[in-house]
Amino acid sequence: MKPLLRVKNLTKKYGEGCPACTAGLPGEQESNICQTCGTVFACSGVSFDLLAGEVLGIVGESGSGKSTLIKLLNFDLPQSQGELYLSCKGGPQSASHPAVPVNGDNLFTLSAYQKRQLKNFLWGIVYQSPHLGLKMNVSAGGNIAERLLMAGWRNVGKIRERASMLLAKTEIPVSRMDEPPKNFSGGMQQRVQIARALSNEPVLLLLDEVTTGLDVSVQACVLDLIRKLHRELGISMLVVSHDLSVIRLLTTRTLVMRHGRVVESGLTDQVLEDPQHPYTQLLVSSAL
Repeated sequence: MKPLLRVKNLTKKYGEGCPACTAGLPGEQESNICQTCGTVFACSGVSFDLLAGEVLGIVGESGSGKSTLIKLLNFDLPQSQGELYLSCKGGPQSASHPAVPVNGDNLFTLSAYQKRQLKNFLWGIVYQSPHLGLKMNVSAGGNIAERLLMAGWRNVGKIRERASMLLAKTEIPVSRMDEPPKNFSGGMQQRVQIARALSNEPVLLLLDEVTTGLDVSVQACVLDLIRKLHRELGISMLVVSHDLSVIRLLTTRTLVMRHGRVVESGLTDQVLEDPQHPYTQLLVSSAL
């Protein structure tokens, strides 16, 4: 089965590099910093596949490179090297998708305009901080409308209808559609972010620490919503978290990152119940 998303040797480094680290740091090195030249490898040689409809987890401590990985996949940061491929069933020529060259093309080689189009149409992102994904002084409906306008929607009535439907689906009272997110609780702000991200029916949803900083009861509501949306929409998701309970609840497969590298991968239950790498064993035991 051909994967929806394929990532090959994705690397992000800060520094010029040297002969000692040009090919990437040794896999078991206890740091992501080259001891010779000081170059920092935020991500180093990360490769994985994501199947259609799959929920893949990425776990690791702060500084492990997981959030950098999400930023690279969303083109928020330029990569140092690596390849990214997206295979959409039926290609990107459907009525809801622009003519962006997707199948067979390394997405990192696309122009800035093509990358923006790809982000507008084919995937969405939900950030840890709602302030990064929403305009707090613009209404909840307006935040959704902005994304729809970027995708070519022009009929105001249809835009409001779509925004109302998405807010209802993400359990935001439609009566509050014209209120700005700054008036909402943290959990409601995250749900508005999710509604905005889903506005153009993306094939991929990137979730970056979406429950961090929320109260436990609010976390549970957001996680239940994500699971419900996955059941209903069958959308592929990439879930980044340092919380193993979130990874266990949402994902089917998991990558464990340390010092910018993937040190273990496999089915989530297998990784968490029978970890093989010493670092994964430490993560699991610390969470008990």
